Amino acid sequence: MNSFPESSYLHVCLLSIAFVALITAPVAAQQLECQPCQHGFGKVPTGSSKSFNINLTNSGKRSLKITADPVQGSEFSVGTFPLPMTLKPGATVQIPLIFRPTAAGRVIGNVTLQNTGQDSPLTLKLAGTGVAQSSHSVALSWVPGDQNYVGFNIYRSTVDGGPYTKLNSQLDPSPAYTDTTVENGMTYYYCATEVDAEGQESAYSNIAEATIPGS
Repeated sequence: MNSFPESSYLHVCLLSIAFVALITAPVAAQQLECQPCQHGFGKVPTGSSKSFNINLTNSGKRSLKITADPVQGSEFSVGTFPLPMTLKPGATVQIPLIFRPTAAGRVIGNVTLQNTGQDSPLTLKLAGTGVAQSSHSVALSWVPGDQNYVGFNIYRSTVDGGPYTKLNSQLDPSPAYTDTTVENGMTYYYCATEVDAEGQESAYSNIAEATIPGS
């Protein structure tokens, strides 16, 4: 048997494998943010309208400009919202959205806000259901708690005990209200609150119940 010379030796090479960690920089937060970013208007009688305000906030460190707000869906529109609009860092503005169904059925749409912030455009998703206009209405009246009121809010629910949804978009100056947005065959529960000059709102009044005929 042949043997290796004493001067021979085996070179063992250790190959060092370097694992390179790829560090991904965090994505910068979108500058124009919405709260909420989608809204369902629920059931709205055809020929009438319902509005809702969405908060828009500049969460970035630079001013941004909202340049356009095209709407997809003919039943939806944007209220008073002058453009172009500049938002400073941390500033918040409300965009009023309106649902005005022209026919019965569920519809969806969106508002696309073109802006100079990152991740533009920002899309607000909307939905609503048009229902046939009822020939009925509910007339409400109440006695003010005191004479220091500046107006009233009127609330309605389809469940006894609530939760209640405010019907009026601004304070009603008189202690009476007529609800023309009722649906045939439904039962509604109403209450009102009183608001004073300092903006303080009272607790709910007693509950009034109204059942709408089926036709």
